[in-house]
Amino acid sequence: MYQIEALFFDKLSSNLRDIWDSLLRKSFEPIFQYEFDLVAAWTEYLKMNWRPFLLIIRENEEPIGIFPLMYREEKRRRLLPFRRIKFLAADNTDFSVILAEERNVEKVVKKSLDWLFSNNLRWELLILDDIVEGSPAVSSVSEWLESSPYHFDYYKFEGKYFFINLDRPWEEIKGEMNKDFVRRNTNLARNRITRAGHWEVVSNPNWDAETIIHKAARIHAKRQAELGRTSSYSDECSRNFIRSVIKVTESRGYLRTYWLKFENNEIAYWIGFEVTNVFYAWNTAFDSKFAHFFPSKLLLFEIVKDCHRRKLKEFNFMRGESDYKEKWTKTFRGNYRFVIKNKSHIYGKTIFFIERLMPRLSLS
Repeated sequence: MYQIEALFFDKLSSNLRDIWDSLLRKSFEPIFQYEFDLVAAWTEYLKMNWRPFLLIIRENEEPIGIFPLMYREEKRRRLLPFRRIKFLAADNTDFSVILAEERNVEKVVKKSLDWLFSNNLRWELLILDDIVEGSPAVSSVSEWLESSPYHFDYYKFEGKYFFINLDRPWEEIKGEMNKDFVRRNTNLARNRITRAGHWEVVSNPNWDAETIIHKAARIHAKRQAELGRTSSYSDECSRNFIRSVIKVTESRGYLRTYWLKFENNEIAYWIGFEVTNVFYAWNTAFDSKFAHFFPSKLLLFEIVKDCHRRKLKEFNFMRGESDYKEKWTKTFRGNYRFVIKNKSHIYGKTIFFIERLMPRLSLS
């Protein structure tokens, strides 16, 4: 017999740590962004107007899964109440996780989606995104949507998670990189910066979180301002979250940073995480004052070389399909996104009827 507990909260309670950690350890990788302390930090600093909740699934009183979600109240056309649901912390993670052993994911998905359609919580739009290819959640959600008796429309999208396979000879890896964008530019960068003065790549220096944030923020804030954007390091809540990420991942042994220095000044950096023999590239920026050295390309090239030298199996670009990633690799895994419009109640049917009448009403 199955039991479902819906737990709504503002901050993740420490009482949940044991069950969370136990289920997370059995879940489909990558899972590091769903570490209990990282999710707790997100609820403290970044949840804003999202309302987090968990669907905890038990079988014969034994917890077998957690479906982590959040919802937000919105207004459509500044008038119509509208409720959107997404994976918990979805805007600040790269890989969504259903906390469950692989053999239990289908049960957890079915019970959770059945609960969502059982009128326990009014909602109009459900977005389940950033589910990596190979995760049992992809087939479980797909099969439920194809066989469910409830009234809804859904759309399934497939994006890309780019990665570099490092488990092969270096010349093969290098040969796959774009000739002009990567190989020619990094050769030019190396020649220019060498003629100009002393440079080096500093790998994983023994700096505390405040030092890393101070050095990264200087470069990131300047670059984002040039692009007309606000740096995440400039916002106090985001900065506190980044601080938590650095401290937690450093304590777990995941954190790895790289810095390109020219004449003793940091001019580019990457912050990433090294988990299960994979380097996940998370945050980067470069100082445009030194753009003629192509610092971001040069540093990334040196990082990939270092990861290969240290016999990591993969360099992972994480979420996003920026054009530059295809210049470095043609290899990718699917990134699945399910958009579900709830028409199982009168209000939902009305909202989407109005949407058809007003095409400009966007639900993206």
